[in-house]
Amino acid sequence: MRVVYLADAPYIHTRRWVQHFARAGWDVHVVSFRPAEIEGATVHYVHGFERIGRARYLVHARRVRRLVASLEPDLLHAHHLTSYGFLAGLCDVHPTLVSVWGTDILEAPEWTPLHHRLTRFALDRADHVTATGLRLANATLRYMPQAKPVTVVSYGVDLDRFPLREAAARIVPVVGTVARLSQEKGLDVLLRATAQVSAEGRPLRLLIVGDGPERRKLERLADRLGIGDITEFRGEVPHDDVPDALADLDIFAMPSLAEGFGVAALEAAATGLPVVASDVHGIPDVVDHQRTGLLVPTGDAAALAAALSQLIDDSELRQELGIAGRAFVEEHYRWQDNAEQMERLYQDLLRTFTEDRTHATLPES
Repeated sequence: MRVVYLADAPYIHTRRWVQHFARAGWDVHVVSFRPAEIEGATVHYVHGFERIGRARYLVHARRVRRLVASLEPDLLHAHHLTSYGFLAGLCDVHPTLVSVWGTDILEAPEWTPLHHRLTRFALDRADHVTATGLRLANATLRYMPQAKPVTVVSYGVDLDRFPLREAAARIVPVVGTVARLSQEKGLDVLLRATAQVSAEGRPLRLLIVGDGPERRKLERLADRLGIGDITEFRGEVPHDDVPDALADLDIFAMPSLAEGFGVAALEAAATGLPVVASDVHGIPDVVDHQRTGLLVPTGDAAALAAALSQLIDDSELRQELGIAGRAFVEEHYRWQDNAEQMERLYQDLLRTFTEDRTHATLPES
């Protein structure tokens, strides 16, 4: 069977789905507005008009439609609603599956009337929709123009790659995160919370792994807050190296202002790290408050500082939350289980539409 993905090829979320189905023997193609190679798949890079940003999706719509038609997919799977999901709706391929990621359903539909129309169009044209968590699924249902299923297919953790680690015997605890350094990640809140904890006399270090448009601003803020000497900006690391980065932490922080799911929190929990995170959007799906971590109000540096102080002061609580976090991921967010669920969904969609076509072509008795 041939599956065509409309998705950004460089993104790790795209790559993991693509590589799974390629290894399972599917003929996999990716139509992407960002260039990258993916082992086992053919990537078709749609280039041109990069300077106009997201308007490119409209400019290249006819080109994408022709390309997808030439590939003759058995199934079309679009990732991200208002961009690739919109393009999938124009392709008139059945079955079409659309996966919502987060801001594409939590925020984008209300940005402008155009985004609202794009959202409803993409959902109306899709044959099936998936979301990574229950909160994201419920948010999607608000924009459904007609009764249509939304299946929760989580984006879990490969537990072989993220093993449980014993807590390190560090004298100075290390708080840290792995994230794109962009505004919605709330890392300025983490810096302010760290400064408050440090000012209270608690020893700690802060490790920020990742890169992005906010890096220089965050580095300057760390210096202004007087924590530049205890803060390390390590830069972006390949996803394969994330487990090693997590091994350098004692507490994982996710102070996001917006987060559709929060797979980084799951990866941290899988290694036995306690998680402190914002109580926003999909994060409560992946952080069980006071069982696997602590949830704090979004954007509240004082509350984040208090939660970090609690864990810094109590090594037994850190260990307790970490052990529970690993068990939580094993029970609910094992990547292999998620991949098998998506495979079953693919097969169900193909079977349903094959039967529909068969019935449509049978002569009347």
